[in-house]
Amino acid sequence: MRVCFSKPLHKLAIHVTAIIFCTVAINNNLLADDDKVAEQSRISLDTAVKKVRRQYAGGKVINTKVENTKQGKIFVIKMISADSRVLHIHVDAQSGKIYK
Repeated sequence: MRVCFSKPLHKLAIHVTAIIFCTVAINNNLLADDDKVAEQSRISLDTAVKKVRRQYAGGKVINTKVENTKQGKIFVIKMISADSRVLHIHVDAQSGKIYK
């Protein structure tokens, strides 16, 4: 069984297919860029969070983010300490050193 499209509908289908193809290609490229950034770190964000949890026992992690600075990449970990203070802890992604 063959489906026949009118010319405008056929052109639309071609354009939609091209848009989908480009979107997939762009997303794959962005994911590859994220992998490159992750490879540049000596420690992972997960490892940084574990180190901070050990150092600030009893605290609760609220949020994490990655920041690129002139000195390199750092992980910023926002947490509530055991005595209910809000802390923003910076962890160097290369050395793993914790800064408050």
